[in-house]
Amino acid sequence: MALQCEICGNSITGNFFLTQIEGAIFRVCSSCAKLGSPVREKKDVKPALQKPKPSDRLLKEPLLELRLDYNKMIKQAREKLGLSQEQLGHKINEKPSVIKLLESGKLKPDDLLARKIEHALKLRILIPPESE
Repeated sequence: MALQCEICGNSITGNFFLTQIEGAIFRVCSSCAKLGSPVREKKDVKPALQKPKPSDRLLKEPLLELRLDYNKMIKQAREKLGLSQEQLGHKINEKPSVIKLLESGKLKPDDLLARKIEHALKLRILIPPESE
């Protein structure tokens, strides 16, 4: 079965061209290749030189869970540092209403928000799960 140009639909005889057109990469015939810029195929990089993917790091990190008393710990740490809810919100780039909801226990932080809070207040609210 012959390969078809992804732009004009004509059959491609011989080699096809990888061409970037408006941000997308297409397999095209020689006449449609002029519509965009040529793309070189990436050669395999040695695994030792590849950066680890974020998903790889997440798999290696121990599974953590939110403390049951996270809301009290956040409020106590914030007050100990002399910060208002508005100041803490500004420090972690969140609205003061988010801080208020966290401290009242009406909002559970996701991992990203929990880590921002831990960093700003220098406390641990994500802990390893207790073994049963």
